[in-house]
Amino acid sequence: MDSLSAMEFGRLPSVDDVDFRMPEDPAWNERLLANLRAGRHPSVAPGPDLRLDLRLDLRLDLRLDLRLGMASWSDPGLVDRLGGSRDSALSFHGRAVPSNELNTTFYGYTKERFESWRASVPDGFRFCPKLPRTITHDLMLEEADHEMERFVLATEALGPSRGLTWFALPPYVPATQQPRLLSFLRTWSPRLPLAVEVRHESWFERHVFEALVVQLRDLGVTLIVTDTAGRRDALHMHLTGASTMIRFVANALHASDYERLDAWAERLQLWAELGLQQAYFFFHQKKEAETVDLADHLERALVAAAYPRLPAPLALWRAATGYRPPARQRGLFEADGFA
Repeated sequence: MDSLSAMEFGRLPSVDDVDFRMPEDPAWNERLLANLRAGRHPSVAPGPDLRLDLRLDLRLDLRLDLRLGMASWSDPGLVDRLGGSRDSALSFHGRAVPSNELNTTFYGYTKERFESWRASVPDGFRFCPKLPRTITHDLMLEEADHEMERFVLATEALGPSRGLTWFALPPYVPATQQPRLLSFLRTWSPRLPLAVEVRHESWFERHVFEALVVQLRDLGVTLIVTDTAGRRDALHMHLTGASTMIRFVANALHASDYERLDAWAERLQLWAELGLQQAYFFFHQKKEAETVDLADHLERALVAAAYPRLPAPLALWRAATGYRPPARQRGLFEADGFA
């Protein structure tokens, strides 16, 4: 189970021997985004002229709403980095990054807390509430309408600050439970934007996964992409709509963390050119304070490479604090003589 401070899914004691290469982008993504931009059903196969025109047009006007964020804001180390006190931490947090994964709602919530959180952040900030464990783990998505109704009504207190609502299926739930998942999504995806993370290995068997992607596309539900060392199958790179959510599990600022982020900068640029409209990118690290270094690195890489107009709230935080990036470990190909 995820804790409030660290996501353990796929975490390994050592990552020195992990192949972190990012998979090639599936052709599915280009067809999907081309059709969404052209207002056609996403299953239609576009011709080559449409594809070329789309890419050229979007290079001139990238409008990806990219939202870097963390899983919490009250961790003492994170508060020390971003400023404020425990009581004012969210306010300072909201000035540094534009979103939060809001893991805390997995453990409990009240409408009053949602109201307080909304009042603490600037306009444009987005929370992504996680479904309570009562719904996803205790009820296993069945006979959950009463609990879902309560939760959805409570999250409406966030107003325009509510982003994607998401959940992770427990790692022991196999793909044989797909009918239960789809029944739940058919009921609730018309009510609010949803994202789901699947974990059991059976979901990633080719025929099962391909069927799932098609179903989620047709329902308008985001399939979360999870970049974690011990489960490279969860880095599936498939989009199911015009928005996506990435959960990035880092490894104590290992050199590979930065190399993976550089690869993500390139992939996000590609997706923007293809027409992706929104991406949430959430950082997970055992030491929450170090997520700031990861977010700063990705933001710098994106601004330098592709997004001169990207809102970069961390730039304001850097200027206010005099932040300098930490010394990096050498990468796999940066040994003496091979830099």
